[in-house]
Amino acid sequence: MPMTHDEVAALLARVPQWADSSIALHALHGGITNTNWVAEVEGSRFVVRVPGERTELLCIDRANEVEAATRAAELGIGPGIADVLPDVGTLITAFVSGRHLDPEPFNQRIGDVVPLLQRFHSSGPLRGRFPIHRVVEWHARDAAANGVQPPAVYQRLLADSLRIERAFAAAPMAPVPCHNDLLPGNVLFTDDGRAWLLDFEYAGMNDRFFDLGNLSVNCGLDEAGDRELLQLYFGEVTAARWARLQLMKVMSEFREGMWAVVQQAISTLDTDFVAYADERLGNCERLARGPEFEQWLLDAAHPA
Repeated sequence: MPMTHDEVAALLARVPQWADSSIALHALHGGITNTNWVAEVEGSRFVVRVPGERTELLCIDRANEVEAATRAAELGIGPGIADVLPDVGTLITAFVSGRHLDPEPFNQRIGDVVPLLQRFHSSGPLRGRFPIHRVVEWHARDAAANGVQPPAVYQRLLADSLRIERAFAAAPMAPVPCHNDLLPGNVLFTDDGRAWLLDFEYAGMNDRFFDLGNLSVNCGLDEAGDRELLQLYFGEVTAARWARLQLMKVMSEFREGMWAVVQQAISTLDTDFVAYADERLGNCERLARGPEFEQWLLDAAHPA
């Protein structure tokens, strides 16, 4: 079960620099894997992330998360790290005051987000890996091992995933550090015009097009937004880049849906993960059965 207020307060008493401080603590709502709290200490605010149950089955490695979050803070694209309690997987970061955007205004701010991804992608290798085609397979395995069988659509989408993997392998690109969880709640816009990336618990080496497709499908970019995204990132939209972006939108929905299947087996949070999985896997199949899918596979097999 999630930690209570008193349990989190006792946890924070272990932070050395806060040992003699008065800490005001209140819940920060919105997470669907962990529970989050805001701690006010000596006039400064911090976010305390308390992991959910058995999150290692969601392909989360807390040491990898700390490395990625530290990298992001050093690059100026993520909040600063205040402390880490590694034995309980708790990360404490600076609180950044800002807002999340709905799809239409988000489309208008895509130019503020792309440079953050470019900076992270070009920052050098991370220890952690997030090989997207294996991740969906691991999710199916771990869900079944914990009593939840993958839905019937899984086998059809797995075949699509393997075809996408082969198309990309025909013109391979080296993996780069990726965020891998670019939900609207993980992109924050501040009043001074800046954008920030939050929550690096899934970060690891992956195909850069997964981050781009993940951002697009999760944040509701339309066709014009997709073209702007590629233009801003690469300087030019090519058939191969367009195809890889669209195919990774398929993989993003596949991963999100299978992640929710695992959550059905392990989570105690008050979230309808069955409905969430059905929605994401349904959208994945809609994208994979579209008339453009075969052409995307052909185009993605060329250098991007």
